[in-house]
Amino acid sequence: MATLVAAVAALLPVIDGFRLPAVIAASSPLVAVSSLLATRAFDAIVLFGLAVGAVALVRRRWFCRWVCPTGTCADVAARAGQRLGRRCPRVAPAGQWVAWITLGGAALGYPLLLWLDPLAMLSGSLGLLHVDTSPAAAWCALGLGAVLVVSVVWPGLWCARLCPLGALQDVLATPARAVGAMGGLSALARDDCAAADKLPLAPAADELPLAPARLGALARRTVLGALAGVAWAAATRAVRGAAPKRPLRPPGALDEARFTGVCMRCGNCLRACPTEIIRPDQGEHGLAGLLTPVLDFHEDYCREDCARCTAVCPSGALTRITLEEKPHARIGLPRVDMTVCLLGNDRDCAVCRTWCPYEAIRYVFDDDPDVYTLVPQIDPTKCNGCGACEAKCPTKPVKAIVVEPLRLVRPTALPPSPRY
Repeated sequence: MATLVAAVAALLPVIDGFRLPAVIAASSPLVAVSSLLATRAFDAIVLFGLAVGAVALVRRRWFCRWVCPTGTCADVAARAGQRLGRRCPRVAPAGQWVAWITLGGAALGYPLLLWLDPLAMLSGSLGLLHVDTSPAAAWCALGLGAVLVVSVVWPGLWCARLCPLGALQDVLATPARAVGAMGGLSALARDDCAAADKLPLAPAADELPLAPARLGALARRTVLGALAGVAWAAATRAVRGAAPKRPLRPPGALDEARFTGVCMRCGNCLRACPTEIIRPDQGEHGLAGLLTPVLDFHEDYCREDCARCTAVCPSGALTRITLEEKPHARIGLPRVDMTVCLLGNDRDCAVCRTWCPYEAIRYVFDDDPDVYTLVPQIDPTKCNGCGACEAKCPTKPVKAIVVEPLRLVRPTALPPSPRY
């Protein structure tokens, strides 16, 4: 029943500010701890994941058995595979490597494999329910489909050996199992995959102690996995500056150097946006930002009375902001091309000033002989780059006023100081 409730809740939108879509993914201890490490900031939503982790300390894989919707789907698929005579092979615990690499990278701001978390894949797959399916949702759905295929072909393999969320719960339960070993209980737990032949979703031997040899192997995986994650994140940071150009991110986004690593590509922000101005990056801003959310103001803008995208982000890539903070959440700054602007072509227009919700645009007469007309002037102390001016600009196919990331705006294209 708890699994059904979790699955239904994942389908619900934000209700009265409560972040149900974000809670689903943030219920993963892997997501919660990665968010804390990567953002160095605490958001109350991580309490869900920390609570699940706390339960795992005393009751290993409780979340997998009774709550995880992805685990339930994998369990059904595994039972189907068992009826076909399929069995789980003995393989190394790859899920632990994924978990430690992710946490090691999170320490440097890049939880690189966080998208492999089963709740992140489930949350992202819900984007298929939208009419305009995003590539991010398709990729997440493909990953979820791969989990189901693996569970049919090798029953129990995903949950027992590959899932990073399940592996992290095993690690959290290790101290209690080690205490059991020192107390002289049964020496060695049964192999998880062998137990999975009887119960695909929930590997057995919760109550059995962990042998010292397995404790040593776990310690080695922990250290090596974390170091691998740190090294990978450091290499990613070193080459991050080679991206072709910096995109416009939703309000509250982390600095670009960390955003591409912390973002889970879950698609929550895309589905929450009422004006549908958030779309997945198709790779035009570099491979590191593939499928991350970017803003497109061609048809609409970031409304001043909305901060839903920040409310549904489970990883902290978008810091939660209030409507009072929204005017100060800088997205970018408009640049005016007077060769395209109607005013520069001796025609009347006041659309950008009329639609600006922050009253950040005024018109100033430029007596330069090459211009000699009214020029839109943007006040950067009032403008947060919401894109209303760009969305409503009547020039086609090229907009005369375009919002650009702050570090990309060319000072020569804007009014000189002190007006800029």
